[in-house]
Amino acid sequence: MVGMNRSNAFKKKINLDETVVKRFSEGNMEAFDYLYFKYCHRLQQFVYGLLKTESDAEEIVQEIFVKLWINRASLKDYNAFESYLFSIAYNSTLGYLRKKAKEKKYIEYIKSIQVISEEATAENKLDLSIFNEKLEEAINCMPPRQREVFRLKHKEHFSYKEIAQKLNISVNTVENHIAKSHRFLKQELNKYYIPCLLFFSLFL
Repeated sequence: MVGMNRSNAFKKKINLDETVVKRFSEGNMEAFDYLYFKYCHRLQQFVYGLLKTESDAEEIVQEIFVKLWINRASLKDYNAFESYLFSIAYNSTLGYLRKKAKEKKYIEYIKSIQVISEEATAENKLDLSIFNEKLEEAINCMPPRQREVFRLKHKEHFSYKEIAQKLNISVNTVENHIAKSHRFLKQELNKYYIPCLLFFSLFL
């Protein structure tokens, strides 16, 4: 009898969660609050286990819920919400780590060229503000869909699969857009003598 009661309670809990997720996907804020308070602490523990930095874990979890709210209408499999949520957390954390790794490589690269640039003229020194300006100009020259895919990948750190789902295209199409965008940027930045090493350290 006790086992049956537990089984019924478990089924009711599952049905409740599925109902809440469905309401959330329809834009219900109370459902969002319910899911936030239910999963926030667990997600922070999960992300902290990967990063070992509490403040970064909190920031990533906040971004996860923002991303979740923005893409709420795409939720279909309500009973797999928890797996979906932790998958987002895992991919977001990997994206964060990749970003930090690139920043570290970039800083190391800047330090290495500063030694050389001390002997160069001021005109030949790498100006980061100019690089960012030329980079943004080049990105804006991309075809609209290619630019959108590039920004989702490198600015918002979406995975290929997430981009494909968001834009309703195949993963192979996403990969082609990214490859073409990299070739295009390399070609454009070479016009301004942006070193290839800097390009690859930031985007590959």
